[in-house]
Amino acid sequence: IARTGVRAIILGTRRDDPNARDQQTWCPSSEGWAPFMRVNPVFDWDYREVWIFLRALSVPYCSLYDAGYTSLGSRFNTEPNRALQRED
Repeated sequence: IARTGVRAIILGTRRDDPNARDQQTWCPSSEGWAPFMRVNPVFDWDYREVWIFLRALSVPYCSLYDAGYTSLGSRFNTEPNRALQRED
């Protein structure tokens, strides 16, 4: 980051995301990271508001959401969200 001159990064973090505990709409990078400003424009949006926005503007998104995944970790611990499962 220091070599590129990047001073801020826009992220999609929301307040109820697991890694958001110490974040706000505007907040500095975490300890141990190169210094930059995190910009979280959807921080106070709920899940419904995110999907209304994505669909209204036809924003491309990861196809794993359509398969029921709502959070991605590693290939060893990522599972579809059981609350979204339905019997066809």
